[in-house]
Amino acid sequence: MLALTAFHLGILAIAAALLIAAAVCDARYYRIPNRICLALLLLFPLCVLTAPEAIDWKQHLMVSGLVLICGFAMYVGRLAGAGDIKLLAAASLWAGPHLVAIFLVTTAIAGGLLALTIAAATYIRHHGRQPAAALARTPIPYGIAIGLGGLNTLYMVAQPILFPG
Repeated sequence: MLALTAFHLGILAIAAALLIAAAVCDARYYRIPNRICLALLLLFPLCVLTAPEAIDWKQHLMVSGLVLICGFAMYVGRLAGAGDIKLLAAASLWAGPHLVAIFLVTTAIAGGLLALTIAAATYIRHHGRQPAAALARTPIPYGIAIGLGGLNTLYMVAQPILFPG
């Protein structure tokens, strides 16, 4: 069981690295590569197979599907980018029904702080001249917030393994 737990932690570490890579790509290029989202999706079955306790993967899949459907509505309404929605759905697969609310709230808080930081930097950069026009054109790499929400989720998923009670 110990080797299985170590393998499971390794899978969680790889998922964390993928979330960090998505955040870095979004920060640098304002794009989240599809291969990162796909890797997160394909890694999840390994997580299920190596978990020390049973994971109801069907519920996790259902949560991810619901997030994808809601995200698609956001994309159609031009409230979010396609890469952000794909990453959000892939990360919500790892959260499942028990952690999805915490994941989404953490992501929203991180996104709000990110938006405030970018707005302040834009305002300072333009020295107060036409800040509204500059802010309207400033993209927000929301993959950073999704990555932070996902990292928090992975940390919570790892807790029973790291600190058995």
